[in-house]
Amino acid sequence: MSSQINGSNYSMADAIIRQTEKIRSGSGQAGPKTSTATGAAGNSFQEILNRQLQQQEITFSKHASSRTEERNIEMTRTDLTKLNEACDKASKKGIKDALVITDKAAFIVNAPSKVVVTVIDKNEMKDNVFTNIDGAVFI
Repeated sequence: MSSQINGSNYSMADAIIRQTEKIRSGSGQAGPKTSTATGAAGNSFQEILNRQLQQQEITFSKHASSRTEERNIEMTRTDLTKLNEACDKASKKGIKDALVITDKAAFIVNAPSKVVVTVIDKNEMKDNVFTNIDGAVFI
């Protein structure tokens, strides 16, 4: 799909590549023009997007934050790193909504966006049924 702007043909792929190069360079200017689906360093858009998603930190929804506080679940930096890794594993397997089980709690996470939806401490896990998940990761 291409359209004409100021007498030049632009495809959607070109626009995405320019925006990706702009983000990668950290400048307000778009990088060099390319006409293929690879960036200046030879990386495809998908590779760049995957790298960006993997670097994203795990976040907690408002609901998950309040549940963590109510249930006195303390999260260390190591715990957050493990949750990030679990999200990466789940995403690679095509899991969207994952149940992540740790030694102290269970987390329902949206793996692609790395958002914790809710948290259940290990004492409450025994009597619960988990629904609306695509898979589970044990860490």
